[in-house]
Amino acid sequence: MSRNTTLFGLSIGLTAALCYGANVPYAKLAAQAGADGPTLVLYRAFLMVVVLGGLGLARSRSLAVPAGSRLPVLGLGIATSFVGLCYISSVAFIPVGVATILYYTYPLMILLVAPLVDGERLTPARLGIFALAFAGLFIALGPNFTSLDWRGLTLALMGAAAAAAQFFCAARATRGSTPLIAGFWTQLIIIPIALAACLFAGRLNPPSVLVVAAFPAGMHILLFVLAFGFHLLAARLTLPAALGLVFCAEPVASILLATQVLGEGLTLAQISGGALVLIAVMVSVLAESRKQVAPA
Repeated sequence: MSRNTTLFGLSIGLTAALCYGANVPYAKLAAQAGADGPTLVLYRAFLMVVVLGGLGLARSRSLAVPAGSRLPVLGLGIATSFVGLCYISSVAFIPVGVATILYYTYPLMILLVAPLVDGERLTPARLGIFALAFAGLFIALGPNFTSLDWRGLTLALMGAAAAAAQFFCAARATRGSTPLIAGFWTQLIIIPIALAACLFAGRLNPPSVLVVAAFPAGMHILLFVLAFGFHLLAARLTLPAALGLVFCAEPVASILLATQVLGEGLTLAQISGGALVLIAVMVSVLAESRKQVAPA
């Protein structure tokens, strides 16, 4: 890949991370209005299947996945499902700050696995950038380590592992197929998994609940659709190790938007930690854009 392609991919990835982060406060508002997480995931997946399927058929008249991309697409669908289910479920057992910090170890997991999967070097510069971003998250979130439950810890780390797998699968799924087709099948795979989660939790709400929570649910779905689309496009243009570092900006976007949407005030620790994360992300983008990246 050329430097311009890498820079463009990282810029698109940063946009995806910001959109992912921005949809979290709206998800909380939707849950307060009766549209809880599993409900949003289920109906969001239905909507995306219709939209992506329609666009895919209009563009190529086929939704078939090339034989070489079927396993990565399957892996992408399963990993994407478990990212949400494990991460969201973990906060029932441990504080949100602890869950978030454990979940955002996934860029480190990507860095550690990338030499084996993609043949990338585990450079001191990338480890240093991750350390700076992780320190910023730790300061900004200020977790409380007094109430730890092994179930929450396990779920948060499983969510992190699923997120790392998602990046590697997305890179392969979108290079052997188009982002539209990969996205369609990913969301189709999510539907039965999300439905099972709703039934298990006893919260299979009717679609009318989205009408009651129309604005926050609509904003959440819109931001997620944009984030998911940009994520798949960025995955096609950028190697997972570089892209994972950029996604550290996601929780900062959540914190900043929460001040506007939820009326939550920013503490000095959140401002300081968020600044460190953003500095790390910018350094990562600049460093990666200056390198000639070999094709995966």
